[in-house]
Amino acid sequence: MTIKYFKIEKLIRDKIPALLESKGIAVHAKAMEDQEFISKLKDKLLEEAKEVLEASDSDELCEELADVMEVVQALSKAGDLTIEQIDQRRLKKREIKGGFENKIYNSSIQIKENNPSINYYLNKPQQYPEIHPPTYQSDCLFCQIARQEKEVTFFANFAHCYVIKDQFPVSTGHILIIPHEHTENWFTAKEEVRSDIMKALHLVKERLDIEYSPPGYNIGANCGEVAGQSIMHLHLHLIPRYQGDMENPKGGVRGVIPSKQKY
Repeated sequence: MTIKYFKIEKLIRDKIPALLESKGIAVHAKAMEDQEFISKLKDKLLEEAKEVLEASDSDELCEELADVMEVVQALSKAGDLTIEQIDQRRLKKREIKGGFENKIYNSSIQIKENNPSINYYLNKPQQYPEIHPPTYQSDCLFCQIARQEKEVTFFANFAHCYVIKDQFPVSTGHILIIPHEHTENWFTAKEEVRSDIMKALHLVKERLDIEYSPPGYNIGANCGEVAGQSIMHLHLHLIPRYQGDMENPKGGVRGVIPSKQKY
């Protein structure tokens, strides 16, 4: 009978050879020296991390994260570290940098050429490739905010849009979602911009729920001067609504023409 050979070339758990041999599979393996072992553990960590990406449900995710933790345990021990030391370092970094509770995804940064920090990014072109900036309009307020030429605190920031609190809020927590790139209104925006605004809308709504617990919301974008648009750069309003903030709220956004609100 023909015997087939398969290349494996990876670190395996201690009991795997015996498990394979019990199935009639011959294992060709060796014990490694310390430095090679540490190198292969790092490769194994990447392998397990890729399998985390492929997890399709919480049970699979739990399974793959357990594998990641096993490799982390082994790698820390091989590096003469304890899990307690690593966790102390994690907590220290968390104090300075925070955690991941706000689900913030950084798609790009902008930095002036005379800023010393720019060298960190220039020296890592594979990790941080330089990209073309979005299209701006110099006299547009929202473009100036996007370029950080105006000192406004971002409530959140996303790949194609940023979020700020409305300077003239209709209610507590009233926010604006604004694309970085200059575009006049919802209908002129690129598909990826509209898609990112919708993602931002859901994530920001979750934050407002936690901070203010409003029982309702109005969502809207004015498109054109006759529709009340005063800054000709797309901005989406997310307006929390509260019990008693209006005597009879029936009609909602129909209130843009007050006489038509009630029906």
